[in-house]
Amino acid sequence: MSRSSHKAITGNTKRRIKYGVIEAPELFGKSWETPDINWYPGHMLKAKKELAKQLKRVDVVLEMRDARIPVSSVNHDFEEMLQQKKRILLFNKSGLADQEITKEWTAIFNKADIPFLFIDALYQRELNKILPLCRKMMEEKWSTFRRRGIRHPSLKLLITGIPNVGKSSLINRLSKRKAAEIGPTPGVTKHQDWIKLGKDVELLDTPGILWPKIDNHEAGMRLTITGAIKDSIVGTSLLCDYLLAVLQQKDPEQLQQLYKLAPEDIDLLPGDLLEKIAEKRGCLKSGGIDHPRVESLLLRDFRAGKLGRLSFDLPEETQVDS
Repeated sequence: MSRSSHKAITGNTKRRIKYGVIEAPELFGKSWETPDINWYPGHMLKAKKELAKQLKRVDVVLEMRDARIPVSSVNHDFEEMLQQKKRILLFNKSGLADQEITKEWTAIFNKADIPFLFIDALYQRELNKILPLCRKMMEEKWSTFRRRGIRHPSLKLLITGIPNVGKSSLINRLSKRKAAEIGPTPGVTKHQDWIKLGKDVELLDTPGILWPKIDNHEAGMRLTITGAIKDSIVGTSLLCDYLLAVLQQKDPEQLQQLYKLAPEDIDLLPGDLLEKIAEKRGCLKSGGIDHPRVESLLLRDFRAGKLGRLSFDLPEETQVDS
C-alpha cells in the first residue's frame, strides 16, 4: 500500500515553487507535519558560554557554514558575539553544492563587508588561502609591534559553526595530522581544545552549536538533510519525502539515471517514488517495501554525492545577513 495517493507533479508546479516544498504542501499531497526542532544537548549550552569567554583571546574567527545552505546554516546566536571580531566566512562542502548557485552566492557575498571563501575541507580546495588571509587581516595590528621592535604574538584563531559542517576535517587538513575527531553524525566534538598549526599559529576547536529552537520548518529540514541535526529528530521518512521533492524539481534526470526509473516515475509523489526506488534496488521484505532500508539507501546516496550537486538555499528566496 502506498503511503500517498498517486498524483503527478506538473512542470509548471516545479518551476513555480522551486525548492520551498514545505510552503506548498498541497502540491505534493502532504501536510509535511514538520516538527519544531528542539535539539540542544547540554554540551552545546556549555560550549556557547565557553566560546564567549575565549573570544577575548582570539584574533580571527573562522565561521564555517555549509555551502549548500549558506544562510540556513547561520547561527544567529553567534552574530552579536562575533560582531566586534575579525571574521572569515568559510563555506564548506562546496564540492556538493550546485556550481551555478554557488556563483550567484559568490556575487552576493562579494558585496558584503566580510571576507569569505568557498572551500572543500576533504579535498583541500582553497584551503591554502585561509592562513594568508588571516595574516593579512592582522597586518595593521602587527605593524605596530614591528615599529616598536617587538615580535608580534602568535596568531590565535577560533573555528566555529553548526554541527557536522566539517570543522574537524578542516583542522586536520590545516594541522597536517589527526588533531580532531571526525564522524558522519553531528556532535562528535564536545570539548574546546587549542591546536598548534605551526610555530606561530594556534587554533581553538569548538563543538558545533545550534540555536535552542528551530521554528523555521524549511530551514530545519535543510539543516537535517545536510547533517547538522540527527536524522532521528525529524525522521527518515519525512527527510526522504523532502529530498525527493527537491530532486524532482532540481535534477530529475540524475534521479532517473541512478535508480533506473521510467520517465513517468519522476512525476509520482515522493512517497510513491520512494517505493519505486525500493523495487528497483530490491529493498523489499515479506509483505511489501522495506522502508527503513530504502530510506537509508537514499540518504546515503545523497550524502555521498551520487545524486548530483545540490544547493537548498537560493539567493532569490533569502536575505543575507553577514
